[in-house]
Amino acid sequence: MKKMVFCVIPLMILMGCISSGKANTNQGQSQGAQSTPDWVQNPEQAYPSTDWVAVTGQGAGQKEAEDAAMNALARAFKTDIASLTEANQRFFQIVNDVAGKKSVNFNEGRDFSSQVKTASSVKALIGVETGIFQSAEGTWYANARMNRRECAARYAGMVRENEAVIKTLLGRAATLEGRSGFEAYAALYYAASVAQVTDNFQNILEVLDPSSVNRRPGYGGAAAIKTRMLTMSGRITLGLSVETEDRQEAVTIRRALGALFTGMGFKVNEQGMGDYILNARVMFEVVDTTQVRTCRWFLDAALKARDGRVLFSYTGQDRAAHFLDQEARRLALRDVESSVKEGDFAGNFDAWLGSLLE
Repeated sequence: MKKMVFCVIPLMILMGCISSGKANTNQGQSQGAQSTPDWVQNPEQAYPSTDWVAVTGQGAGQKEAEDAAMNALARAFKTDIASLTEANQRFFQIVNDVAGKKSVNFNEGRDFSSQVKTASSVKALIGVETGIFQSAEGTWYANARMNRRECAARYAGMVRENEAVIKTLLGRAATLEGRSGFEAYAALYYAASVAQVTDNFQNILEVLDPSSVNRRPGYGGAAAIKTRMLTMSGRITLGLSVETEDRQEAVTIRRALGALFTGMGFKVNEQGMGDYILNARVMFEVVDTTQVRTCRWFLDAALKARDGRVLFSYTGQDRAAHFLDQEARRLALRDVESSVKEGDFAGNFDAWLGSLLE
């Protein structure tokens, strides 16, 4: 559903557990006579690989060294910072979407989410400890490490809990299949989403504790669940109807809606016929201001069943500005597209699917 876009975040923001054992850098000044930490000269002696996953990075500046260390730690788990962060963000979103549902219990997940989500960022890994050192020559060194036993216990707990959630969701989908299209789809959609995150947790766990490769979850992997989900959604056709004063703008918005729903596996009919009908009405209004032209947009949408029942509704608005009327309106149209494909509209549809779970 919603596409998350992430960038590489500085190491000190990414850390789940910041070590208090840093070498004193004296606000970035050279260490002078202070001895070089063992983890710079002999990392294996300082943090034996039997007990730790530990890496060291270096650079001309502190941030460069920190980034190098964090990237090296991610590579130790056969991934990268962006992928780890995106998986955590998706898990945080899932836990929020299904909060309060009796059939979906995320005790470990809520605790994990509170650690990886901060006010301004999402952390890549939990349980990471760090060290920083600047040599007399001015080179910066950063160490990033995870204790195998402690961190494996955390990730193993989340894998077990998520496996139970996935089993519950798959059972619900099997019960509803053939009777309630969107409710069955929602169960498979969240099962696939949780499985994708859990596959990631399992990969991390297998690096921390290689013996866990013999204790993989029994749901068969996210790919298998996604295939089942797409089979289900492929049986549902959504008719799209868009009303706006400009015909080409209506086409653009209808295509954006089509991209959202086909991305979820649904069939779409742009002539407004299907098992369910999505009616959307979009208005644009250019407003005079002292220096620029502002175009406000309003989007109202409702998803209806064949009997006319409204299943999902959305109302959103925003504005775009430019020196020219035509450009302001073009930017406003682009905003509507963004809302539909990956923004507020898409997010609200995501949350509605979550509301269909028990």
